[in-house]
Amino acid sequence: MKKIALLLVLFSAFSNANDNISGFYLGAGLGATTFDDGGAFDYTGASINADDSTLKFMGGYQFNRIVAVELQYTKYGDINVNHPTAKAVGFKGIDIESTSISLAANLGYTFDSGWRPFGIVGLGSLDTSSKVLGYSASEDYTSFHYGVGVEYAPKALSGLAFRVAYEGDMFIEENVYQDYGHYSYSDDYAMNIGTFYAGATYKF
Repeated sequence: MKKIALLLVLFSAFSNANDNISGFYLGAGLGATTFDDGGAFDYTGASINADDSTLKFMGGYQFNRIVAVELQYTKYGDINVNHPTAKAVGFKGIDIESTSISLAANLGYTFDSGWRPFGIVGLGSLDTSSKVLGYSASEDYTSFHYGVGVEYAPKALSGLAFRVAYEGDMFIEENVYQDYGHYSYSDDYAMNIGTFYAGATYKF
């Protein structure tokens, strides 16, 4: 009987632990935008300013201590690309706005202390809009969404968790060069837009 009682206590504790870990969650975050052009602008001498803020919203479901699935909407900060010569004559350069919707696996481990180191891996749909001299153009890319971070869920704040992380969207930009129809060639650049951010989630 004692063994059965002990097994029941252990099963109850395990079930409660799973109840506290698994569930749906919603959250938001705020961070700083980063951008890497993959060398596309190296030969031009252009400067890239990407110090604007990123806004992020997220929702997901955590199955157990290891696996969660997460849907995110990310509004990256504006990126400005400018050439020194153009800047000298008052040209404000090219402004690029980017948003991403991603679906990814959140893989890590939730410790009893509430700490959870994790990695993010999945796919995203990245929409970019460029503005220059009053004209605008937009492009859509399929991106590789990735990240790494750590989360902490204090036991005293049931359901509430705080996280800090870096996440990004890597995509391929194809630049095609033509010389009045005589010849053409293209270069592919692996560009990356990302964010260091802090956020909070609430698990229902």
